Amino acid sequence: MKKTLIAALLGVSVMAQAHEVWVATPAQLASNSILKADLAYGDYPYVEKIPEKRLAIFPPMEIINQDGEMQTLVQKGENYQYQSEKPLKDGSYWVTATYKPTFWSQNNEGWKMDNLQGTPNAFYCEQTQMFGKAFSVVGKKPLNADMAMTRIGLPLEIVPLKDPKSIKAGEAFPVQIFYKDQPLAGETVIATSDTFVVKDMEAATSHREPQAFSGKTDSEGKVNFIPLIEGVWKLKVIHKEPFEDQKVCQQSANYATLILPVGKARAKLPPKPEHHHH
Repeated sequence: MKKTLIAALLGVSVMAQAHEVWVATPAQLASNSILKADLAYGDYPYVEKIPEKRLAIFPPMEIINQDGEMQTLVQKGENYQYQSEKPLKDGSYWVTATYKPTFWSQNNEGWKMDNLQGTPNAFYCEQTQMFGKAFSVVGKKPLNADMAMTRIGLPLEIVPLKDPKSIKAGEAFPVQIFYKDQPLAGETVIATSDTFVVKDMEAATSHREPQAFSGKTDSEGKVNFIPLIEGVWKLKVIHKEPFEDQKVCQQSANYATLILPVGKARAKLPPKPEHHHH
């Protein structure tokens, strides 16, 4: 028991530092614009090419308008770059990115994209899925607050409880976490911003993302997010539960992100230093 527990904990700590999916898209676009968005899966706030071996994990990005209509974006350019087929009508949109349920198992040689049965001597397995969202406004009208505060139905989702236009540095901004349509109590929400990450680039680019906020959800899945400085903030929540068949895999792990711009300040990002991963 002890051995397995230690192994499982080791697995959890390593996977906790894994990349998650987030959406990079302009918060505001001129009327009649084609929306361009990046499916980001790397060290925040850098957007990088997705490794070829992992491309199959990512379905195309989608946008959802304020009437709840969904449209698939077209991949164009680098493998993480997407855009709308046609210029978009004025209005507010959610832009989403997902990562399909994928098994990852760990043995003494490292990680393998398979379950326990397909990985010799595996001591940890999780089935990972990820969801990212950010909003974009086309035209001069402000963000549609009702749309911003409405769930779009991702399996794990971070939902603003106030109009995101009203968000200010140093002030509490309430959000609610839902898992499978139910409020998620007692889960930790962490957040960081481009303007915070640049203060420690060494950590940011070696999978030790500096965090500028941490808070636990209450019994209704709510937490007050407090952005201490202006910037583009990434909120993240991870929810794990036992996988239904323990012989196949131990954990079902869900990761969700929400991008919230706060104020006008934006980081000037230096070129990303090269790290040699073993």
